[in-house]
Amino acid sequence: MLLLFIWVKFGEPLFIWRAPTPEEFKQKDSPVRALFSEIEGLLLMLYEIAYEEDMKTLLWAILFVAIIYTLGSYISLLTIIYICLVCLMTIPVLYLLCQEVVDNFIEDVSEVKNKIHEIFKPSRRSCARSCECAVY
Repeated sequence: MLLLFIWVKFGEPLFIWRAPTPEEFKQKDSPVRALFSEIEGLLLMLYEIAYEEDMKTLLWAILFVAIIYTLGSYISLLTIIYICLVCLMTIPVLYLLCQEVVDNFIEDVSEVKNKIHEIFKPSRRSCARSCECAVY
C-alpha cells in the first residue's frame, strides 16, 4: 500500500509507467485485472497450503523451503542465479551438438527402467491373494 502511494504521489518523474488507476481495475479486459487475478490464484494456493487442506503440497513446500535454506547458507542468491543462467545458455547448445548420444542414452535408461518396473510389478493374482490373506 505504501509503495503504491509513493508511486502515485512521487513516482511520475522516476518511473516510465504511471500507477494504475481505480478505473483500470474496474475494466473487464484490463491487463491489471488479469495480473491481480493471477496473484489471487497464487494467494489462494498458498492459503490452502498454509491451512493443510492439501497435505502433499504442504510437505513439498516445506521440503523446498528447507532445500533453499540449506543452499542459501552455502551459496549466495547471486551465485545461484548466475549458475542457472549459465546452465540455461549452455545445456541447449550441448544437447544440439550431442543430440544422438543423449537420445540413445535416454532410450537405454528408459528400457532399463521399464524392465525393472516389470520385475517389481505385482501380478493381479498375487495381489488378490495377499489382500484376501490380510483380511482374514
